[in-house]
Amino acid sequence: LRTVRRSNLDLYPDDWKQLPVPVATAEQQRPIITVVEQILAAKKADPTADISALEHEVDTMVRALYGLV
Repeated sequence: LRTVRRSNLDLYPDDWKQLPVPVATAEQQRPIITVVEQILAAKKADPTADISALEHEVDTMVRALYGLV
C-alpha cells in the first residue's frame, strides 16, 4: 500500500483496489475457517484466553495463500 497510496494522511478506495488479494477456493478457505471458529469459541468461553498459537496458524495459512511460505 505504501507504494501506491496518494497521501500519507488520507486513504482512498482506489489505492486499496490495487492490493493483491488471492481468490481462495472453498477447500483453501475451510482450514482457515475451522481455526477462526476455534479462536471465536475460545474467546467466547474465556475473553482472556491465549489464542496466539491459533492466530499464528491462521497467519501461516494466509501467507501460504499469498505464496509467501
